[in-house]
Amino acid sequence: MTDPAHPLNPSAPASPQVPPPWWRHALSGRPHPVDRALVVRGGAGILVPLAVGQATGHPVAGAAAALGAYGAALDDVGSGSYRVRALSLFLPQLGGAAGLALGRLTGGQAWAAIVLMAVVAVVSGLISTLGRVSSMAGLVLLLASIMGLGMPPTGPWWQQPLLFLAGGLPLMLLSLAPWPLRRHRAERTAVAEAYRAVAGLLEAGRERAAGGTSSAPAPTPWPQARRAVTGAMNHAYDLLVVRRLRPPRDRSVPAVLTARLDALVEVIAAAPAVRHAASPPPPEYVQALRSLADAIEQGAPEAEFGRLPAPRTPEDRALRAALEHTVLDEAVPDEAAPDEGALDEGVRSTGPAPVVHRRLGPHTPVRTRLRTALGRTLRDPESWQYALRLTACVTAAQTVASLTSLPRAPWLVLTVALIVRPDLGTVTGRTLLRCLGTVGGLLIGYAALTVLPGAWPRIAAVVVLTATLQAVGRRNYALQTICLTPIMILLADQMGHQGTTLLGARLADTLVGCAIALVVGYLLWPEHRAPHVPDRLAALHHDLAAYAEHTRTPAPDPLDQHLLRRRIHRQLAALQEEFLRARTDPRLRATLDRYEPLLTEAAEKAERIAATAARHPGRGTASHTTSDTTPRTTPRTTPHP
Repeated sequence: MTDPAHPLNPSAPASPQVPPPWWRHALSGRPHPVDRALVVRGGAGILVPLAVGQATGHPVAGAAAALGAYGAALDDVGSGSYRVRALSLFLPQLGGAAGLALGRLTGGQAWAAIVLMAVVAVVSGLISTLGRVSSMAGLVLLLASIMGLGMPPTGPWWQQPLLFLAGGLPLMLLSLAPWPLRRHRAERTAVAEAYRAVAGLLEAGRERAAGGTSSAPAPTPWPQARRAVTGAMNHAYDLLVVRRLRPPRDRSVPAVLTARLDALVEVIAAAPAVRHAASPPPPEYVQALRSLADAIEQGAPEAEFGRLPAPRTPEDRALRAALEHTVLDEAVPDEAAPDEGALDEGVRSTGPAPVVHRRLGPHTPVRTRLRTALGRTLRDPESWQYALRLTACVTAAQTVASLTSLPRAPWLVLTVALIVRPDLGTVTGRTLLRCLGTVGGLLIGYAALTVLPGAWPRIAAVVVLTATLQAVGRRNYALQTICLTPIMILLADQMGHQGTTLLGARLADTLVGCAIALVVGYLLWPEHRAPHVPDRLAALHHDLAAYAEHTRTPAPDPLDQHLLRRRIHRQLAALQEEFLRARTDPRLRATLDRYEPLLTEAAEKAERIAATAARHPGRGTASHTTSDTTPRTTPRTTPHP
């Protein structure tokens, strides 16, 4: 007789997993390469104000300025164009200075502090939905307002904001100093990385077509390689088109790079056919893309690669035709015939292009984009829901901080503000990471306060911790908190000389703040009790149906196909990111398990439609009819318990 509790008995109840799955997802870090320049800038940027303050006999002013350097270090993206980097540094610094000034306006009145934080939280929440730079500016505005409430009211009201701005200047200068000497380096690198990502996608397709029998190291799996292509293309288009203040001039480097990126779209469209082919394409096709990527990144006038063999299969012909626009001269006018000899000779010029084929429509002025984004935000119920939810949590925290005798109470409000923001993760996941990181950071802070005897060794500790934060902080919020906590402890000690008494205050404020965030921001006002995943999946399947229908037309418009395909893969990437983020919420496990098969099915349909369109351009795709891509919000499979 079978034991009902035996693990092989299918009717046996599943034993609880220890730790729970959402713990494992929250604790797992994301791979993030160490940017050595970012590490050096972070350490040097915070060293300057601390060293100047200590050397001139004004350590308190130096610590206040170091807060600006610390904020600039968190805002330093380390990548992207220098224009984007300047905005990412400048706007949050202005928001921080404004927040510190607002914090001084309350005059220490509890009711004024509560009202101020409610207003600032609404503004910060709405601003944060506009984009990445505005999100950072809104976050710094909120955090600086909280810090301004906790600053001692010494000196004129403008002193702290001015020190904050001055403290961030050294890091900003270090970050922007190479601009005149390295113009367009970020754009070249982004386009080159897009080419390498597509080469990796073709390699993943070659391995599948070959049946996985190659003795070479296993390439990246196809789904992961496809997500890498989407991310690389989005990043490159953002730098070259979306985030530009004005359109590039003809024959300029951004215009040429945009043409290179546009031409790569044809290779991406042909890649699914390679994946489903009976035999892999020649490896020289992949090497040609990598050679061109190296030439683009280095700014070389030509890219050299081996002779490209003739195509053997319909899939090879589709890929070869796409390479004619990429490896040959993707910027020639449409009516000009490609020079087949250049492909055979293996030489490709990367010089200025006579024509730029724009695939994203005409350039929209910045003022129009800002007005459109702001109007969309003010009309969006989800933006208001997030802003009001953030306001409720921050107001509750500020009320507790103002009406109780908790020491260093602003840390309590800071904890709530950092946990509740949805663009940083779920409340449950960040609460767990915040608690673990705070405990680890307090141990480091205790060691620094008790072992390091004087000011200069502690300044060195702050420099090392800031550099470490820049190296590993973006991988996991717990690692960020482990570095952040001792930095704040050491800076607060330099401003108030409270020693190890700060440790107990930090722990108490963190625990109370986490409790408020869990109760108000999760139990009473859940972020996503019923996620919008079904609606987004339905929109994705509608676009798949339109894509399939478009490929069945006798002469489909390549631009329309590209826009549909790009929108579909953006939706796939956004949904995959949302699924990954929601895995840290235990209440969403059943919902995610129910709808994840539909997300996988949508990704497979997109690849099959693209493969058929690449093999048979202009012919019907009978296997992908509208009925096959009809959106469903009810899964085929039985939901997991």
